[in-house]
Amino acid sequence: MDELKFSIIIPTYNNIDCLKICLNSIKKNSSMDHEVVIHCNDGSDGTLNFIKQHAYKYTYSKKNIGLCSSVNIAAKL
Repeated sequence: MDELKFSIIIPTYNNIDCLKICLNSIKKNSSMDHEVVIHCNDGSDGTLNFIKQHAYKYTYSKKNIGLCSSVNIAAKL
């Protein structure tokens, strides 16, 4: 039987420390290899570079477009 997997969408706005905690928690608390898609609003605190360095799937906006728009854009991946 195939292992059940699902996508986790994480919108973030210049909060790299919380993003790292969230990603570590997903890895630590799930035995499944879920798809993680991050939407980075702005990213001027290093978030965008962190996402790229760790090869996460992501979408990006130059300004904060809000939670709903961020999730909708990321869900298209």
